[in-house]
Amino acid sequence: MLRQIVLVVVLVLIANSLAHSRKINDEDLIITLHHGGKVRGEKKSIGLYSDKKYFSFKGIPYAEPPVGKLRFRSPQPHPGWTNILNATKHGNICVQLNKLQGSEDCLFLNVYTPSNLNPTKKYAVMFWIHGGAYVTGSGDSAKQGPEFLVNEDVIVVTINYRLGFLGFFSTNDRSAQGNYGLKDCVEALKWVQNNIEAFGGDRNRVTIFGQSSGGGMVHYLLLSPMAKGLFHGAISQSGTALNAWGFQPYPRTIAFEAAKLLNITFNSTENLVDQLRDFKDPYEFAVIAESMTNPDLFPGFIPYPFEPSVEPEDSDEPRFLPDTPLKILQRGDFNKVPCIFGATNEEMLLVHDAQRKDPDFLLKYNNDSRLLLPDEWFIQPNTEAADDILNNIRKTYFNDKTEINDIIEFRTFGADRVFLYSIYKTVEMHARKQTAPVFFYIFSYDGSLNLDKKFQLLTEYDGAMHSDDMGYLWKNSKAPLIMPTDPARKVRKRMVKMWANFSKYGHPTPNVTELISVEWPKVRNHQEFLEIGEELIPKIDPFSQRMAMWKEMDQKYNNAQ
Repeated sequence: MLRQIVLVVVLVLIANSLAHSRKINDEDLIITLHHGGKVRGEKKSIGLYSDKKYFSFKGIPYAEPPVGKLRFRSPQPHPGWTNILNATKHGNICVQLNKLQGSEDCLFLNVYTPSNLNPTKKYAVMFWIHGGAYVTGSGDSAKQGPEFLVNEDVIVVTINYRLGFLGFFSTNDRSAQGNYGLKDCVEALKWVQNNIEAFGGDRNRVTIFGQSSGGGMVHYLLLSPMAKGLFHGAISQSGTALNAWGFQPYPRTIAFEAAKLLNITFNSTENLVDQLRDFKDPYEFAVIAESMTNPDLFPGFIPYPFEPSVEPEDSDEPRFLPDTPLKILQRGDFNKVPCIFGATNEEMLLVHDAQRKDPDFLLKYNNDSRLLLPDEWFIQPNTEAADDILNNIRKTYFNDKTEINDIIEFRTFGADRVFLYSIYKTVEMHARKQTAPVFFYIFSYDGSLNLDKKFQLLTEYDGAMHSDDMGYLWKNSKAPLIMPTDPARKVRKRMVKMWANFSKYGHPTPNVTELISVEWPKVRNHQEFLEIGEELIPKIDPFSQRMAMWKEMDQKYNNAQ
């Protein structure tokens, strides 16, 4: 009798497990969320010369609209709805500089799942954070179609988050703490923890990944106590919290400058923020943010006005970033999970476009050598330290010339200054402070899906520029059709497989196969990395001489340490 009772209990538990591991009905595609609201998705074709399908759920609100009194506050969980939400269209994108578009009511996410889910399994989740210099972009599928990744039997989540002024304005006190866009990511990750199992996902296998400022956001989530336990792996592409363009050290100064430009007079920061909450047209904030961007420097040399910043100790709301990224890394006080960091081999090809538009582009750097100094090191000009750094820069990049006249030399300097050294340093600090594996890559493939290079008309130059890796992960509606014999297909297949492997197993190459014929080495003592070109080649110490110069100068003169 006891054995029969035990058997019945086991069968009931198995039945309940199956019922909760997959709730997607193949006919009506209705999912019930944790707050009781329901969403209806649709079945779509993966394509790619395949008859496979996937399920798409778009425009799901994960937080209350951050409008009115919720402007410049942490996101609030969405309370839910009573009707079935038609999740077949994307939600609003967030207010942004790009053509002054978007809405404040923009905190939506999208979920894409394989249609052939095994009800006895839970699937790894890949949580994407888009880039766009913290001021533009969205999680929409026009540029980030999920088909390649979903084809590898992972669940993909993409999100919108507050941008620019609305996402990162801070008075550096309790009136406006800042980092609202990052806190939106935290809220979306909480939504995933509460809901993803209803889509067949594994809440204990969530990998966050992003590119450019999205890569910076990923790194900030690694550094934040608010994000602890919400993800289990991280991939940061061409951006970290140490990049000069991704951290604002003077948010209060920026806030007061913005108030002046908006013709606001105030007697306290609380009064200032109250007036900002009363503004009816959020596009005014986007216009002001654009007017505050320094036109004298090529983008990336200094922070944009509204960026992540340290939050004050007396904050009313939980603090996302309690200290500078560098100090958090130095203490080792961060979320230690398996990580991938990387960059393209020619991040700064866009300088050629700048010179094409302005033939005198390089003159400003000759007329004012201070523009070459690392702004984030707080180096005073006309000092012994400044002279030493400039001499080393000229020796390393410009053949000891005092005049910069070679755009290719400047391109190399710019790539290291804006992207590569900070990423190199991030990799080194993580590998030194954590036992969870750290992987490093340089993407160098130059082929049919290097879309940014094509769109910017820069195909005459060799290498992969900033964002060129995106075409090898996502389906882009503007991408050209490529033939089955095009080597770009194999590069894409490899890259998608490695990213999906990492989300499933915590390692991008758990097995050597015909497609992936090498093991990606972990970073140990020599900045081990994988070059992702037409072939996969394990190497050590990328750009070693240039990185050695930056490391020496950094250790001697970085006043932020």
